[in-house]
Amino acid sequence: MANKLFDTSGVEMAAGTRPPSLFDRFCGLLAVAGGVILLIAAIVTVVSVLGRYFFNLPVPGDIELVGLLMAAAIALFFPYCQLNKGNVIVDVFTENAPAAMRRWLDIVAGLLVALVAGVLTWRLALGGIDLRQAGDETMVLRLPTWIGFIAVVPSFALLTLASLIAAWRDFRNPVTSQGDAS
Repeated sequence: MANKLFDTSGVEMAAGTRPPSLFDRFCGLLAVAGGVILLIAAIVTVVSVLGRYFFNLPVPGDIELVGLLMAAAIALFFPYCQLNKGNVIVDVFTENAPAAMRRWLDIVAGLLVALVAGVLTWRLALGGIDLRQAGDETMVLRLPTWIGFIAVVPSFALLTLASLIAAWRDFRNPVTSQGDAS
């Protein structure tokens, strides 16, 4: 089963592209879920602003809700972004470097992101457990603050895995004759 999870053999694609694996699709689904959550946060904000303006009746705890929703949405985007090389890269010093060197820098960067994401996963999990044990809650709505960690911790764990997969793909990807790693 592990082979099928990441296996993309036998799927015909355009030259220079690879078909999405099951993991790629799952990360894409999480990114879509993040987009839906962003839409919900936007709706809460608009309803609260309009309610405050026209009826002097804002959504109670709107800032708390939007903060929790934004944290979840952003975390859900990370694995997809990492797999698809969507992070901002400042390549001023490496833009003229040979493709092979850029490829190795991408591999090292992917491994470093995996390391940082792994540490963050561990620390966020412990922080969420501590908040739950302490009974911490938001000020207005009295929502337990640990619920914000429900999407964030698994997303960072997936970011760790996505970073390792991206680094592995870079490692397996040969440098093309045009001088670019594809």
